[in-house]
Amino acid sequence: MIGKRKNRRAADQRPATETAELATEIDGDEIEVIRHPFAPPPVEQHDVPWRDFQQSTKFAVILGLACAGWYLTFVYDRAHENSPLLWVLTVIAESIVVLHTIGIWSTLVSYRSDIPEPEDLAVIRRSLLTGEIPTPATDVFICCAGEPAHLTTKTAIAARDMLLPHNTWILDDGKNPLIRQIADELGIGYLKRETNAHAKAGNVNAAIQRTTGRFAVVLDADHVPRPDMLTQTLPHLIANPSIAMVQTPQTYDIAPNNMVSEGAAVSQELFYEAIMPAKNASNSTFCVGTNVVYRRAALKSLTTREPTRRERAKAGARRDGDPVERPITALGEEYPEGGIWIGSNSEDIWTSLEFHRRGWRTVFLPKVLTQGLTPDRLGAFIKQQFRWASGGWEILLWSKLLRSHRLTLSQKIQYMLVPSHYALSVATIIFAFMSPIYLLADKSPISASVWDWAIHYVPFYFLTVAVPFLQAGKIRPSAILVSMAAAPAHVRALLATAMKQKASWSATNTRGGRFNPRIIAPHLFVAALGLVSLFFGWAVPGRNPTSTLIASGFVILQFIIVMSILFGGIRSERQAREAEELEPTDEETLAMLRDYLAHHEKAPTDALPV
Repeated sequence: MIGKRKNRRAADQRPATETAELATEIDGDEIEVIRHPFAPPPVEQHDVPWRDFQQSTKFAVILGLACAGWYLTFVYDRAHENSPLLWVLTVIAESIVVLHTIGIWSTLVSYRSDIPEPEDLAVIRRSLLTGEIPTPATDVFICCAGEPAHLTTKTAIAARDMLLPHNTWILDDGKNPLIRQIADELGIGYLKRETNAHAKAGNVNAAIQRTTGRFAVVLDADHVPRPDMLTQTLPHLIANPSIAMVQTPQTYDIAPNNMVSEGAAVSQELFYEAIMPAKNASNSTFCVGTNVVYRRAALKSLTTREPTRRERAKAGARRDGDPVERPITALGEEYPEGGIWIGSNSEDIWTSLEFHRRGWRTVFLPKVLTQGLTPDRLGAFIKQQFRWASGGWEILLWSKLLRSHRLTLSQKIQYMLVPSHYALSVATIIFAFMSPIYLLADKSPISASVWDWAIHYVPFYFLTVAVPFLQAGKIRPSAILVSMAAAPAHVRALLATAMKQKASWSATNTRGGRFNPRIIAPHLFVAALGLVSLFFGWAVPGRNPTSTLIASGFVILQFIIVMSILFGGIRSERQAREAEELEPTDEETLAMLRDYLAHHEKAPTDALPV
């Protein structure tokens, strides 16, 4: 460990985002601003505005809830049952889709985006900036595990130069000597550990054992914070001692024309624009792994658990409520000073769940305070989705969520929406086989006229597309493609979680590897099956032409989607390799860092408005 330096920025200093700009002038007129590659994005470029919750979206949601009920009355009516097995599978699939959609839409109905920020937060923020009140001791942790050095360097510079006093630390699970040298050059802390036990959770927890800050900020190595991240988040924790964490959105620097990068980013827009802010109403906001600020006291509380009834009885607790010693959890045994929950594939969600079980509050702050990177390769994206889905299935299978008496009904519903999101992939796979089965075997799950089916089916599914379109203002095919690509991984995660197999962990933006078509082998099988079914569906006489035409349309659509995933994955892989070739080497990264520091030290300082 090298020595750490408090990164203090007084009110008469300019943020690093400005000092890193070099202007070329002719006759006193500024004609061009050249930004250093390691300069954090300036606020005016970085602050992507979130759309207010649209009234049209709320109207569509309310209408959609009615259509969802209308559709369920059709699906559950056994008078429409045709093939019993296929009908049961269809009921399962449609129930997953409709009930998850109802849960999300019900959450959105209660969301208001026009509520102003409490005045006391603005007062605290200004007092922190002017120094009228001292900034509580804060540690900023940058978690890296083998990411390219230039990504970690840019994040470290931006984190070091954030407003308000704080200590910045690089937590190096990649054990890269260059990262230690970069930390030394920047004058920030560097921590590594002997093993990589518990992956990122263990990395953060090991750092908590060796630091003392009242608050802890966790950043991934590829999420660059803007200068005012602390000034925006800390007032919430200072104003309300019952708040355990403040979570901020993830936004992404999308690789141009890259299906995976664009789809992974766009698919999360509605989640961060409306769904997460709406969770504040039920105190069910959960951590998403990065861009979060924790209260150390809250993390410390996770080292103990409530005693069971048997433990209370064994301890001889009286009925008058005398306190009984709380047993130590596995987290407390391994990390006595507290930290993020361990033993889960999604340590972030489980940490939040344990906060809520202990009565803490959590807050989602809908302000864009960082900019990160998404996976730009299909293989990396699917692997990430497998790990995330494994954590979601753990909530369903192993959390005993519904029996937790310390959670409200609203909190239980919000947490159940996590595994239900991944259950949509189960429904997707069931639907993928229905049309080929009909064309091959003339078996359908539903017995009803096309018109009767359409008036129930079309309104609901039309609104499932209309709601995100009305809120986001666009629908990008890439988001649909990557969601479909991840479906088999989500189902594999369910099986692995049921057998208590732990998902492997790796950094999102590690480099190398080639596109392997085997990662979409299930999709290729469905596409091939669809082509075969088309031949049989039209070659066998006596089929209902309208139903055959509809089933053929779905099969053709599936084939187009699979081919788009295949060629989009190949193209994204090629683009990622081309981008990787342009990345600086370790030697170039170090030279660029020193060049940045040289210009930064020479830059003028002006008064910073507060």
